Amino acid sequence: MRDNIPSTGRGNKILPAILITANLVMLVVGILTIPPNLLSAAGKESPVPNVEQAAPVIPSSEEERPLVTTESGSNPAPEATGVSLSTEERPDLEDFLWYTEDVLYSGVPSDAAAITGLNTLTGGWKALIIYDPDNSMDSNAYEFLNIALAGTADDLSLTLDWYLIFWGGEGESFDETDMEDTVFSGKWENGGLWASGAGTIHITQFYSLHDKQYAIGTMDTPDGTPAFIALVRP
Repeated sequence: MRDNIPSTGRGNKILPAILITANLVMLVVGILTIPPNLLSAAGKESPVPNVEQAAPVIPSSEEERPLVTTESGSNPAPEATGVSLSTEERPDLEDFLWYTEDVLYSGVPSDAAAITGLNTLTGGWKALIIYDPDNSMDSNAYEFLNIALAGTADDLSLTLDWYLIFWGGEGESFDETDMEDTVFSGKWENGGLWASGAGTIHITQFYSLHDKQYAIGTMDTPDGTPAFIALVRP
């Protein structure tokens, strides 16, 4: 998929169903990978997040709700430092319900504070790539990974540390932890970034809300498969 952005329509029906299946698979994977001693100590299973939702319409960039910028003086949320929020913890679907159930369809929350400088964004992030969201190419997949952002505005890098991919059509997930990391190189421009490697990643918005940092954008894949990308920490 990485070596190989979306229309609405029937994807509005397909995406929620795929989310439910993906959530159940991620739950099973999590249970199987938890050490037995932790399971016995916990004494209970993790709850399955509710991902059922109405069929919304993905807005155009012009329809997205405006961000409260950190320079506006309109009571913006304070920007947490990148050092304090940097994470190497592995992601799961629950980390991205804010995106799959809300932001993907409704845009960035109106009370979010835009982050317009690179200095607070370096370090580790949890990441999700959604390939072929409306399954128009029969290639729908959810890929979970970690991304490390480093460098300067004129010379930055994204290191992609692959973790797990869930294929919607097959209803199966596959471990990718043994795959070699992939490095994308690019620049910071106009409050966002682009980085190229096996395709090009465009992060168009970074923002903070409730002591967390978020980022959303798109990915141009080599074979033209549409893809969305979302980041969060901690």
